[in-house]
Amino acid sequence: MEFRSLLAMLTLPVSARLGAPAANESSRFNVSELNTSFVEFSSSRISGVDASSQAKQSQAGAAFADNLSKAEAELSKLNTSFLEFSASGTTWGGYQHLATSTVYGDSTKAACGGLDTWELVKGTPYYNVASAQSMWRNCGNHANCWCGASGGGSGTHGMGCFKCAKGRFLHSRYGKAFGGFASEEIVVVVGDLCPHLGNQKWCPEKAGQRNDYGSLNHLDFSHPPAGIHNNDFVFTPISCPDDLRARYDQLSQCGR
Repeated sequence: MEFRSLLAMLTLPVSARLGAPAANESSRFNVSELNTSFVEFSSSRISGVDASSQAKQSQAGAAFADNLSKAEAELSKLNTSFLEFSASGTTWGGYQHLATSTVYGDSTKAACGGLDTWELVKGTPYYNVASAQSMWRNCGNHANCWCGASGGGSGTHGMGCFKCAKGRFLHSRYGKAFGGFASEEIVVVVGDLCPHLGNQKWCPEKAGQRNDYGSLNHLDFSHPPAGIHNNDFVFTPISCPDDLRARYDQLSQCGR
């Protein structure tokens, strides 16, 4: 057996969609068959050689099998996280919108009624975000958007004060939008504004404008999940949970 035929057995058909592969797809290669083939290959080559050479070939075979086992685990992870844009080009792994992301910390007097963004989500599974000025309605040149409602349009998704979405981070950063999911699904809530002034690279001023990384939407996270830093984020709007609504009503001056 030549090494070319041995390497050909490493071909990994990767599932082109999230979820279980179809009947004619395979998400993992058959390592046991490959290992058996390698052992047979090794055995056919060690007859008639001295004990030292046999031992070396045997050790090489064991190392080969161990490396294949590790490779199988890594490739399985890759297949699980694999993400493909839908054929329509309008959704990302089932989510409706794409945003770039950054991290800014917390505000004790946020644009959504002067609330404390830390207190808004403290002890909950939710994540506070400041959405780009272009995602709010009728923000002025100096971002006077106190308690601003959702705006958007021309490709920009509107997300003003106390709008929520479910979504996941991608492995990609800076608007490149590729590489599969890098996080579990989370719920975000808009508690603050990312004004264009001072954040020109990231937060567009008006709906339909793109930031420096080509994105129509941008979300500035107070504290993203561990291991996330400026990753692209895909999301779908949802109604805010009741427990979060109660906390928002308590902390915000909007509507009072």
